[in-house]
Amino acid sequence: MFGQDSKIKVAVLEERVKIHEEMVERVDAAIQTLSETNQNICKMLAVHDERLDQCMREDVTIVEKVGKIEVKIEELFKFRWMAAGIIAFCVFVIPIATNFVTSAFKANIENVRNK
Repeated sequence: MFGQDSKIKVAVLEERVKIHEEMVERVDAAIQTLSETNQNICKMLAVHDERLDQCMREDVTIVEKVGKIEVKIEELFKFRWMAAGIIAFCVFVIPIATNFVTSAFKANIENVRNK
């Protein structure tokens, strides 16, 4: 029923089927490897996203702290200028006022002595 030609064709087809089966197995292995790689990448991305979120939270905290420090520095500058003003007042106005008061007091003493 089957001739020599048919047996050769069947043998060739069987060989091709084996080759295709091997190729399918390789493709399955590649798909499995890609799937595992994809899962690993997803895990890594999740870790990196968490780290980025943590860095963002830390950045916000640092910005708030820097803002508080800036406010304190501004208060120190205000205090410095106020202190400089008070010192300038003491250096320039108090001696003038003291001289004025002492000269007026001396004048009153002399007026009292002359009378």
